[in-house]
Amino acid sequence: MNVCITVGGLGSEQVARLQAALLGHVVTICSSAPEAEKRAAVAAAEVVFGNVPAPWLNAAVGLRWVQLDSAGVDAYLKINDTPRAVPVLLTNLSGFYDRAVAEGALAGILALYRQLPRLLAAQTASCWVKTAVEPDICALDGNVALLLGAGSIGQRVAHLLAAFDVRCRFFSRTPRPGGLHTLAELASAFATTDLLINTLPHTPETIGFISRERLTLLKRGAVVVNVGRGSTLDETALVDFLDSGHLGGAVLDVTAVEPLPLSSPLWGHPKVLLTQHTGGRFPAEADRKIEVFLSNVARFQKGVALAHRVELARGY
Repeated sequence: MNVCITVGGLGSEQVARLQAALLGHVVTICSSAPEAEKRAAVAAAEVVFGNVPAPWLNAAVGLRWVQLDSAGVDAYLKINDTPRAVPVLLTNLSGFYDRAVAEGALAGILALYRQLPRLLAAQTASCWVKTAVEPDICALDGNVALLLGAGSIGQRVAHLLAAFDVRCRFFSRTPRPGGLHTLAELASAFATTDLLINTLPHTPETIGFISRERLTLLKRGAVVVNVGRGSTLDETALVDFLDSGHLGGAVLDVTAVEPLPLSSPLWGHPKVLLTQHTGGRFPAEADRKIEVFLSNVARFQKGVALAHRVELARGY
């Protein structure tokens, strides 16, 4: 089996671990190789571990399986549009980042509620702003959170918020007991929502899902948190509603364009906290990715179903 590994940030011990586990196979680890060399390794591979530009995979005529090192799969949904003898299996890291992303979301919410960005700016400027800041400090206790998406990230966020006595409601495509399922139910829930937390993936159905019309329905002073995908949120409308005072703030780990263009008004907006898509980072992340991959290698060799297989038609 010809295996191409493109995951970045691997140390010598991790490389040795992969080589030992894949002994007997042709293994090319090209995380830091020049582009031409990396493209050639991908083209020759039967198995790719890591994210590479999706068009590169078109040249891999013998490709059988791609294990992404991300949860997002947006760029790879047309992987089987290239004719091959057998369809390529695509797996991702679904559920891999749930704890880290949930902690990042909670950190951002608490920072806004406790006015930490303003206080940190004042600290840098050696400016005492206690009197000005205190009236804007908020508490989570008794708030209502509406989570778009009921997957592992949403469930973990709700678990953390429960410790602050926040009442959480879920909206998901799949009906769940006590959850919201229809768009009418969702619309009616916006008026009593203090925290709108988006964990939705990028699919044709979710592009622009948090639209100007839906933001209009939100309770005045609500905070919008996006840890899903930037494509789901109308950022122009968000800024308009922040400026008008209709919305109280926004925590954005993801944006529609990344890196965020310098011209974006989100950079300097006093009600926006940008965490620059760092929500999924955690210690020993690379080791955990290797564990997932090698577990799936064992499944692949046995011909059994792979864990975290992406349903291309559904988009996740």
